[in-house]
Amino acid sequence: MRVLRLMTLVCLIFAPGWPAAQAADRLALVIGNGAYVHAGPLANPKNDAQDVAERLSKLGFKVVLGLDLDKVGFDAKVRDFARELEDADSAILFYAGHGLQVAGHNYLVPVDAKLDRERDLEFEAVRLDFILKQMELGREDKTNIVFLDACRDNPLARNLGRSMGTRSTAIGKGLAQVEAGVGTLISYSTQPGNVALDGTGRNSPFTAALVERMTEKGRNLTSLMIDVRKDVIAATGGRQVPWDHSA
Repeated sequence: MRVLRLMTLVCLIFAPGWPAAQAADRLALVIGNGAYVHAGPLANPKNDAQDVAERLSKLGFKVVLGLDLDKVGFDAKVRDFARELEDADSAILFYAGHGLQVAGHNYLVPVDAKLDRERDLEFEAVRLDFILKQMELGREDKTNIVFLDACRDNPLARNLGRSMGTRSTAIGKGLAQVEAGVGTLISYSTQPGNVALDGTGRNSPFTAALVERMTEKGRNLTSLMIDVRKDVIAATGGRQVPWDHSA
């Protein structure tokens, strides 16, 4: 019954023509980080975030948009998002940019992160589970959807691994699987432990498919993500397979 409710809500969330009066009930945090100072720049995350934000705005979401955020700016956007979450029936997090997993925890990386040593992680990166906690606090009967286009090859992870010595085995490839809370779906641009492609066009393969599909009429999230997966597999010749997890 819970899954049916989630699928029904998502079908409504992505339905074109949703009344504008519902905008306050639908909130999205959309972040695209590409202008990295201590790692090679990523061409597409800024475009990815802008295009997703535009689509969600047309679907009636109030969007908190952040582009090329340093740590201070990243924290500020998360706080702005968190302050409005309690009144939102539906919340979306979309993140494009560098991410990494250490000891099973996922971190989203601001553009000024250097990550010279292990202790820098908590100060210079943003833990994904912190944002997920904000999305779940006081929202037990609400719907959360998370899109993570954050599994790109990350030189900062290699730098961190060199400083950790024998503990570098705690750094996994790509992102780790996250156990979703009730009413939450988490969609990864590729399967856990794998690396996604940045793409050669305006958008990454995952975001290009997501933006194309999200406003199709009469769709629920299950069928939408199946088609996104098929599109990405076709666009990458099978090298990238989107994956999702829900409760």
